[in-house]
Amino acid sequence: MLVDKIYASGRTTCSRLLLTSALMLALSLGVMRSVSASNLLDKWQGVWFSCEFAQRQRAPDDGCKMFDDEGFTFTNGRLKYVRITESDETACRGEKVGQCFRRDRSAIAITSQDRGQLKMNSASFTVRFLGCKQLFYFNDTPDFREIWPDEDRCFWASKRRFYIAPFAGNVDFVD
Repeated sequence: MLVDKIYASGRTTCSRLLLTSALMLALSLGVMRSVSASNLLDKWQGVWFSCEFAQRQRAPDDGCKMFDDEGFTFTNGRLKYVRITESDETACRGEKVGQCFRRDRSAIAITSQDRGQLKMNSASFTVRFLGCKQLFYFNDTPDFREIWPDEDRCFWASKRRFYIAPFAGNVDFVD
């Protein structure tokens, strides 16, 4: 009898130990996941603009010192298209006044439009827009982030590569 009690209490202790270990592992994985989710969000914080002198499949040759007037935000599970409202810059591609601005500008005003549901991963993200889910990949360089669509594209996604960088100045949303 005593042996059965010792065996039974040992099994209970062992079960508790296993359960506690599994719970601690699950909690630590949960913390790691939330940290990496937080790091993903930090990686995409702010307002990002396309590099003015990039071409559809070619990176900009100026290190992205000049921004196009169009860009994106990646926040709250949504991708938003943004556009600067006030630019009188004359050094834009094609000599189009006001369709670009200098990256080192201190402040801008922008409008925004929702472009769909956003899900982030460590090396890619998906956007659900107009009933189609598009996968995009990205790669960081010292001056900009390169984004390109998966070969299996939604009807609204082109083969274009985006070369974007975050704007460091103050932003006023004028929606």
